[in-house]
Amino acid sequence: MKQSDRGSVFHRAGWLRAVEEGLDRSARHLVLEKGNNPIALLPNFVRRVELPSSLPSVVDRLDAKRLTSIEPGFGGPLFMGSERSNFEMMFDHIDRLLERDDFVNHRVKAANDEYLRYSRPFSEYGYQLSSGVCRLVIDLDQGWESIESNMNKSKRSNISKARENDATVYERSLEGEALERFYETYQQAMDRVGGTAYPYAFLERIGEELADRTELFTVEVDGEFAAGQVYLVDDEQSSVHCFFQAVDADYFDYYPSELLDEYGMKWAIERDYGEYDLGSSPSDFTDGSFRYKNELGAQPRPVLSWERGCSPIKWPMYRLGRWYLKNRNGSSELSSA
Repeated sequence: MKQSDRGSVFHRAGWLRAVEEGLDRSARHLVLEKGNNPIALLPNFVRRVELPSSLPSVVDRLDAKRLTSIEPGFGGPLFMGSERSNFEMMFDHIDRLLERDDFVNHRVKAANDEYLRYSRPFSEYGYQLSSGVCRLVIDLDQGWESIESNMNKSKRSNISKARENDATVYERSLEGEALERFYETYQQAMDRVGGTAYPYAFLERIGEELADRTELFTVEVDGEFAAGQVYLVDDEQSSVHCFFQAVDADYFDYYPSELLDEYGMKWAIERDYGEYDLGSSPSDFTDGSFRYKNELGAQPRPVLSWERGCSPIKWPMYRLGRWYLKNRNGSSELSSA
């Protein structure tokens, strides 16, 4: 992986173990070797699609499982030798794997724009490219003063107010009492917005497997936990990823999100990281998450996703389910376990 320009923290063995064990997902990683040396890697996990009861009966009887590379996070193939021949060998194996295990579809999700170099080879194997989701990224090379001046006026005002409040940011390890306090608030925050929290075991495994690649920053007021942010540090791509955030509703007036972002960006700038990744959002300027991150000065970059249907019966049914959900509630994603 170290020999590939497209390797990231999400390709590391520690992240893959955290996903497999913390989320209880079966791995289907493909590794090509020449002699005893790996020359290509494509990490994959099996995800069972959970169909809501509101779907038409012809769809809700679908026993669906999909193969993804990677989710959560970003995957895609890594090559350490001849890209063309290794790509062909890799995806010839994928063909057999998909047929053998009766997957509905295979999705490859990559954040690195350089994966566009594989668009034609992907299409030759029947994959279609989509980019309805984006990452919002701040270029850290411009320095803090420039970053702050490029923010929306309201965000600059909120940061100014946050500095005046009696709140302190601390650097913690993702373990023990700090993790427990963070997770309790994280669960409450996800319930508040109608989201689904990742299990405690997953965050715990991340802290164990990637202790040198994770940072937990917390905001405390009079000794009480007000907010926290878990970062994944991607040395391979010189990026700091905002991955989980938890804010106690009782402390909204302290503007802890802005306080954490300021602290996180300054922390990353001091350590010469190139970008501050605020995470994924729909590619939609009316979306609340997109607006918040964009007002901080973050610029959208496409999340590249290649998808291929596998089962001649289940894939059309799966697409029908996605179409139904999109027209019913605006979301085209069936939930996955």
